[in-house]
Amino acid sequence: MRQGVFEVIVELALVYVRNVEVGSIMKIATFLVLLVIMAMPVQASTDCLECHGKNPPKGMSGAGSFDTGLFDSSVHSGLACNDCHNIDPTKKHKGELEVNCSSCHQQEQADLNKSPHAISDSLSQTTLPDCVTCHSGHNVLPVTDPKAPSYHLNSVKICVKCHEDRTITDRVEHMPQPEMIISYENSVHGRALAAGNNDAPACIDCHGGHTTMPSDDPDSPVYKTHIAATCGSCHEEIAREYAGSIHGKTLEEGVLESPTCTNCHGEHDILPSADPISSVYPLNIRQTCSECHASEVIVGKFGLKADRINTFKESFHGVALELEETRAANCASCHGVHNIYPQSDKRSLIHPDNIGSMCGSCHEDLPEDFAQGTFHKSSSDPESGGAFFVREFYWWFIGLIILAFVIYRVLEYKRRVKITE
Repeated sequence: MRQGVFEVIVELALVYVRNVEVGSIMKIATFLVLLVIMAMPVQASTDCLECHGKNPPKGMSGAGSFDTGLFDSSVHSGLACNDCHNIDPTKKHKGELEVNCSSCHQQEQADLNKSPHAISDSLSQTTLPDCVTCHSGHNVLPVTDPKAPSYHLNSVKICVKCHEDRTITDRVEHMPQPEMIISYENSVHGRALAAGNNDAPACIDCHGGHTTMPSDDPDSPVYKTHIAATCGSCHEEIAREYAGSIHGKTLEEGVLESPTCTNCHGEHDILPSADPISSVYPLNIRQTCSECHASEVIVGKFGLKADRINTFKESFHGVALELEETRAANCASCHGVHNIYPQSDKRSLIHPDNIGSMCGSCHEDLPEDFAQGTFHKSSSDPESGGAFFVREFYWWFIGLIILAFVIYRVLEYKRRVKITE
């Protein structure tokens, strides 16, 4: 095969030489050089096929078989074997499997070398993923080809092959557990991707491809201060709203305790807000907000008002939510969702100028002085006004009734004892 291809190339060169004008020596020389260069990869590749083809010579049956059909349909079909394999075919090279992708893909290799996929104290180099793990070997296809393992809709399968394997995850400290990865498959993103929505995010959209870094690395796209921008690559308008909010501004200032997208919506297990087990389902929002607003550490560190969650529980809205009335107002109903601002900000839904319209979205025909009322006041606080006095009355009233009943039972008992005597 090798001789036949080479002879054809030489014959083409001779035909060209016979038909050019005398004196066109430079033209002839240039063309011959090009032909020789073109012949070199074919020469090298056909040399390899003598052993690695479909019909290896006697004694070479153990050599890895090379499928020319798969290779010819790949993106690398124009390359020779030694463009990727730094091997001298005249010498024994059994077991020499190293592939030099960086000779062409320098930046991708440099990025990979800095990621946990290339650096690990717990896994050997043979266990760590390499180029072939994600892109396959001789049959590398463009990422735009639906048959490619690295095609967007297929790429998750590459990641879960390792990240759902407990023999790997149990050996690597801080590596996400399989349950976390499996939860992605049931998330709104995972379901959309499985349904064929090519716009739905896969692993690489959030974590990066060759540049995957741990979430605690400041250069990672899923580092706390970068998450909103990462999510914003799809949710642009929401990201803009969040960036101007009290949460977005404080996070931008370096307050890492400030919530970002994943604090409220979850990470791999993001569900639609209409799903009853979603962290942003109306009945669950209070609990989601309480992760920060009822945290002694956060409340104490930043001087937040510690009674907000408990006073809401005491309110009509809080009680209605406890009874699973989804139409009742929750934290987001009054304070906003991604557009939460301080009360002093005129954009805030709870600014004095806006409270009437905010409450009016549920309650019709509100009196003009409605906004002058107090909110988030406990009935045990005298400043709550009538609620405090009603509560105090009932405490004393119920207490006196119980005391009177006890006295009555004691007197009744004595009377019956006396009768029996």
